[in-house]
Amino acid sequence: MKSFSKSKIHQSVVVLLSLTLLSAGCSNSANSNNESASTAPSGETPAAEFSYPITGGPELTFMNEQLGGTPEHMPIDDEYEKRTGITIKHLGGTPMTDQKFSLLLASGELPDIFLNTWLQYPGGPDKAVEQGYILKLNDLIDQYAPNLKKSLQEHPEIDKMIKTDDGTYYAFPFIRSEAGRVYGGPIIRKDWLDELKLDIPETIDEWHTVLTAFKEKNNADAPATFRTMFLGERTGGFAGAFGVMGNFYINDGKVVYGYLEPGYKEYLKTMNQWYKEGLIDKDFASIDAATVDKKMTSKVSGATIGWQFYIEKYNSAAQETDPDANFVAAPYPGAAKGQLPEFGQLDNAYAGTSSAAISSTTKNVEAAMRWLDYAYSKEGSMLNTFGVGGTTYTLENDKPVYTDLVVKNPEGLGSDQVMMKYSHGTNFPMIQQDNNLPAKYPQTTKAIDIWKKTNHESHLLPPVTPTADEADEMSSIMNDINSLVKEAELKIILGTESVDNYDEYVQQMKDMGIERVLEIQQAAYERYMKR
Repeated sequence: MKSFSKSKIHQSVVVLLSLTLLSAGCSNSANSNNESASTAPSGETPAAEFSYPITGGPELTFMNEQLGGTPEHMPIDDEYEKRTGITIKHLGGTPMTDQKFSLLLASGELPDIFLNTWLQYPGGPDKAVEQGYILKLNDLIDQYAPNLKKSLQEHPEIDKMIKTDDGTYYAFPFIRSEAGRVYGGPIIRKDWLDELKLDIPETIDEWHTVLTAFKEKNNADAPATFRTMFLGERTGGFAGAFGVMGNFYINDGKVVYGYLEPGYKEYLKTMNQWYKEGLIDKDFASIDAATVDKKMTSKVSGATIGWQFYIEKYNSAAQETDPDANFVAAPYPGAAKGQLPEFGQLDNAYAGTSSAAISSTTKNVEAAMRWLDYAYSKEGSMLNTFGVGGTTYTLENDKPVYTDLVVKNPEGLGSDQVMMKYSHGTNFPMIQQDNNLPAKYPQTTKAIDIWKKTNHESHLLPPVTPTADEADEMSSIMNDINSLVKEAELKIILGTESVDNYDEYVQQMKDMGIERVLEIQQAAYERYMKR
């Protein structure tokens, strides 16, 4: 692996190190594993001195939540092994919602470390502990995770999020940085707007005007293209302009299910009209991300909803054949000019995703705890944020400066692509720090501030944890309701069913028990607020 000297550093890109770095301090606890705690773990007895790498070269198995085979072994994996002394064998991935996850549990052949969204476990994380699949971590944190323990003591807002109502810690969390909570929104071809002498759209009516022009004057076969995941649940999408979004959220202290709201019917009515007019990709219900990318970079489509790095990717690909191509972020549309939409895309700092639980069958619990705890140390935070010192960055005046491997990659890779190999910038159990990663296009760096301009924060439902019984009851009801709302959305947008029939779907949801689910969610929300 090639290292870069100071003379080869791109001097103009200096990344300010504004981290709340975590120092290691060890403590121990003599409490039993079954004891509950309502506050952050706090042992009083000093533990034996510990330093990395761990001795004995233990090997652990690891499974993530992304469906697929064994991921490619990256330089970050080698660096983690060297620093911790622990070898990780990756077993591929199985999301919590996939049937294969249930089969895995039934097999009894569990990985040592599960990376998944434990808030989605049937019956909740308390149930996963109660059933003996994963370990309760309270006393183990006291014994073997001084870095996580210290961060929880210093950040009570994080501590509140990552435990259940009875104080059970069940996983090492992935905590997003404040800047990392917003990462997606509308993307549009600014060069097409300039040709048509149109401004970036800010309202639903302006979007209609723009997409119509893309179709009629730019001959775009699919003026707007996106996947079904971007309808109204994953992000507010265009639904925020109607004062709603899919799924659960908060209105004035009350839990609301967006699909029941009158505004959602109006949103679907508008999307159906756009579909009839050929403004929405006729294949949106079935296309994958690669097809969306192809359409966006080949003049088939001029707008989509996607993540920040899509802007970098689209500009880079399209400008190879069309130097004037210019993809930029557009704001989430409001109901009227100058009016903020109620919803956009916003995650809780802890959304439950990419959180690592330790299986009850793990033979070397200490090794699993130490490996995960390293990410919350000062050195681990630096590695996960800026990569490998001397390779992806060097320190100048105690500040990290990215090397040409990142800034001017000899293989033409984007900085985000390089850092995916040498760091864990996201979706890993850690407290995310802002890496101020250089972007090739200023349009990329401007996107987040544009997408942030919504009222979403006031509606965000925190990571509540219904009791095991409540979660079981809610799950049995929501399985059918989730299928129903997806069916209703597609039928109405595609025009196979009249939007007037949406009222009947709302009644069906009530008959299926959605009001009971709202009671459970409200109770869980109120308990959460009292933690």
